[in-house]
Amino acid sequence: MKKLPFLALIVLFSMCKSASHVATKPPKELTVDERIEKIKEEDRLPEEDDVMDLPDYAQVRDDFRSVTDKTRDSYLRGMNASADNYSVVILTKGFKGENISIKGNSKTYYYAMTMSDLRSGIAKSIRVDNTQNIVLKDSYTGGSLTIESDHAKMFKFIYVMKNNANKETPFKVTFSNTLRPVR
Repeated sequence: MKKLPFLALIVLFSMCKSASHVATKPPKELTVDERIEKIKEEDRLPEEDDVMDLPDYAQVRDDFRSVTDKTRDSYLRGMNASADNYSVVILTKGFKGENISIKGNSKTYYYAMTMSDLRSGIAKSIRVDNTQNIVLKDSYTGGSLTIESDHAKMFKFIYVMKNNANKETPFKVTFSNTLRPVR
């Protein structure tokens, strides 16, 4: 009789499943285009977690005051940036008359003295092709910044703020799909 519970325990432990020895595949890493399609299917805005390898000088935000969708669409039509392959680089605070150049792989989008409007906080808006890397250079500090096409593809608006105190990377970038009031 004493052996019966002991045998039941042995049978119970022998029936427990052991760990599978079959190797499981790690989750597949999505490409940028696949991530963008997944975000569109989910009908949501990209978040910071959706962006791969976001640099220290960049952030993702959509939580600020924005214009209406009608105004946003009108603004994009005026900039000829409605297509998915275009983004708008908006130079904001901190520009004090230095020469700024914005270049793609094959084209210079902007090269001029740039000054921020103290009332609106906006210096300049430039339409860029987001399928290629975008390089911003500052003549005053000699600093430059590369916005990778993988990051630019996910967002319609790229806000660039300047900080002359940081000579190495004098720019702070905010990726967004929200248009702040420009005027």
